[in-house]
Amino acid sequence: MDYLAINKLLIRDKTILQSIINSDDFQDDVLETVVIRRGERIIQDSGQAVYIIQEGYLAKILTHNKYIDKYVCQAFLSATDVIWSNQLINESKVIYEPLNRAVLTKIDANTFFNVLASHPFFTDVLIEALNRNEEFAELYAQQFQYELHDRIIMLFEQLGTQVSQYKFILPKGLNTHYIAAYCGMSRVSVNRIIRELRKNKMLEKNRKNILEFRKYKTI
Repeated sequence: MDYLAINKLLIRDKTILQSIINSDDFQDDVLETVVIRRGERIIQDSGQAVYIIQEGYLAKILTHNKYIDKYVCQAFLSATDVIWSNQLINESKVIYEPLNRAVLTKIDANTFFNVLASHPFFTDVLIEALNRNEEFAELYAQQFQYELHDRIIMLFEQLGTQVSQYKFILPKGLNTHYIAAYCGMSRVSVNRIIRELRKNKMLEKNRKNILEFRKYKTI
């Protein structure tokens, strides 16, 4: 198989960065395991570190200096997604909040890029990162083409772990705070729609106290 064929495969492989991190190119002494819990944050305004998510979900919150109290949830990140250093961030401030508990690998940004730049698949990693950011932006933009009820349904399908054709397990910590911020709605509207979903048995907690979403069959 020639390099171009391998190149095309790697661009489609979201785990390529993770495999590089796990290789011998990175020594254990430059990798740090970080656990962040509900209520804690990673703020990427002047930070010089790169984080790779190992477990859990993180909400990517965009804030602007002129509107300190106003923020937007642009995306939800999960395992193998990357929180880049300030070198690759254009927004005035980006905050990452765990929905419940998240485990990350932390690497000094300079060390990270020095090692990665010498790797033969460095270009593929950057292209995949750009594609992933574009995917997040597209998912976020799609929300506003639909009614409020449908925005929430789409989010549940996006974040939920599908266990059957119409049944999804939702991640812990996904509350009205994050749903409203991502779907561009008020929390009052979110609460109203959540009540409707519960009333119609589309949203229920199972015996393990885990929230399940059941999508109606379409005829």
